[in-house]
Amino acid sequence: MGSVIYDSRDSIQQLLDQGFEMPIHFAAVGTNGSVVAGTYSTSARGGVGIDCQITVRTEGQNLTSPVNIMYVDRRGESALIVLRHHG
Repeated sequence: MGSVIYDSRDSIQQLLDQGFEMPIHFAAVGTNGSVVAGTYSTSARGGVGIDCQITVRTEGQNLTSPVNIMYVDRRGESALIVLRHHG
């Protein structure tokens, strides 16, 4: 199976446009049980841009699709994105 390429910038911007507030925490889980979790926050570099800090990562395994990504903002608002391999 090929890899799924996912650029989170578009998803984070859409969440912000819909009223999400920083910081935004996320947890991504692949069907093989691999996990990546972390936090998106406003960049410390003058407040321009977005920084991502990974706080948890399963060692030695890549996420296999479909991958479920849950986002939660500072107020508890949440969203789910499912990445599926096509092709």
